[in-house]
Amino acid sequence: MTAVRAIYDGNVFIPKTRCNFTNGTEVTLTIETINAGFLEKQMKLEALRKLTKEIQELNKTDPLPKEFDKILSQRVKFREISDL
Repeated sequence: MTAVRAIYDGNVFIPKTRCNFTNGTEVTLTIETINAGFLEKQMKLEALRKLTKEIQELNKTDPLPKEFDKILSQRVKFREISDL
């Protein structure tokens, strides 16, 4: 029996060290969680990645129409202060 430490990335197990198996070797995995906090950190990291991606997408669009400055200047009368 060989014990191999690995990290699960959401799809596959990635060994932390090199395994001495040939390609195509079929194995049985017995799962023992070593660091329960790791999963929570991974979930938070994935949520942060998703939020960052959403923010980047939102920043690609201009939230104000091109006519905004013209409309604003018609509704608000700005005073010039010349005594400064």
